[in-house]
Amino acid sequence: MNNELISRNIIRDMSDGVVAIGMDGVITLINDSALGILDKKKDELLGKKFAKCFFEFEENDGFNQCVLNAIYHSGESRKTITSYFTGSVTKKLYLTTSYMQDDDGNKVGIILILDDITKTIELQERLIKNQMGTIMTIAELVESRDGNTGGHIKRTAEYVKIIAQQLYEDRQFPETIDLKFIRDLYTAAPLHDVGKINIPDVILNKPGKLTDEEFEIMKSHAATGRKLLSDAVAATEHSSFLDIAIDMAGAHHERFDGKGYPDHIQGNNIPLCARIMAIADVFDALVSKRVYKPGMPLEKAYAIIREESGTHFDPICTEAFFKAQKKIEEVLNRLNGEN
Repeated sequence: MNNELISRNIIRDMSDGVVAIGMDGVITLINDSALGILDKKKDELLGKKFAKCFFEFEENDGFNQCVLNAIYHSGESRKTITSYFTGSVTKKLYLTTSYMQDDDGNKVGIILILDDITKTIELQERLIKNQMGTIMTIAELVESRDGNTGGHIKRTAEYVKIIAQQLYEDRQFPETIDLKFIRDLYTAAPLHDVGKINIPDVILNKPGKLTDEEFEIMKSHAATGRKLLSDAVAATEHSSFLDIAIDMAGAHHERFDGKGYPDHIQGNNIPLCARIMAIADVFDALVSKRVYKPGMPLEKAYAIIREESGTHFDPICTEAFFKAQKKIEEVLNRLNGEN
């Protein structure tokens, strides 16, 4: 039995869907698992152009674009989660695109590996919803004591998600940012100020400027939040979003130039989640009304963020913030409208 026959038998029996497509876009191989996942028949696909087989539904634009990018543009493997509409149901697929090459190293086609993760995603979403309910209860308890920050946790959670998604699309920090990181970041974000639970009301809600001593007490919320969440992790089953929550709570007041608190770390030594939150946190503080100040006009807030790129803020994260500016403003208007 030759190697090619062995390979075809292995592919045929795989539980994951496998599709091979030539550089001309023609489907040259497809196994039964892929046919089941895609809800297609073999004679509908084999020997046909991919573009003629899968452009029936607009809902599949994301799936189609991933495949076309692999055929015509990309020379590297890539993994992504995408939606796929069969005509009756929408599935979530974990799609891996890889390329085939000849003996001279020339790209001669691509391989798609399809894994139907619809049920897994649904379960994860239910778990996340339950987690978020508990987290929001804790975060809102903290926020209810702070008359200055109504709606702050909801807005900043949306902002960090938007910034992280932009970084992901721009392929920045690929060693850290994937779809799971973005989900965990969004889940953890409402806990970034949990350390304020230990700040006295007289300081937390002071309408005027804090004294130096009061400011030092206020600053302690970062280290306190990190410790509270670290203790929670030690007492419960490990969860990746809590690791992010610990880093975010402890370091979201660090500055890129090392002049922040509590540890005076700088640059890439600051956890990425905290560098993202730093921008979201300051932006929301600038544009929001507080008991001691009115909300700042957007253009003035943007000018401050731009000016402090590279000193207070990570310049790459700042660039992503401005690229996603329209989405940021949509969230601001929507959530302020709800309030």
